[in-house]
Amino acid sequence: MTYISYNRLSADWLQDEACPVAPELVIEIISPDQTFGEMTEKATDYLKAKVQRVWIIDTRAKTITIFYPDILPQTKRGTDRLEDSLFEGLEITPQKIFQQARISD
Repeated sequence: MTYISYNRLSADWLQDEACPVAPELVIEIISPDQTFGEMTEKATDYLKAKVQRVWIIDTRAKTITIFYPDILPQTKRGTDRLEDSLFEGLEITPQKIFQQARISD
């Protein structure tokens, strides 16, 4: 899943065309046949392509690892807050995300 804010796209951009800007956020969910290492490589590729944040969601471990272009990744779990200056006003926890997705312990 990707997120691109409206203010980064021109008003005349058509959805049937390739997007002219890199997303601010890419979210990847680790599937049963993928490893965290494979997803880390993918996150690195996204960052090289100028994506500003990459979230890798591990439904088994109930964690969200956030990759940044300029600092080491951070892993959030439980009631850790997912706050980011890139997404002003966003205040959510992994626990809430997994509850909303109905992914239980």
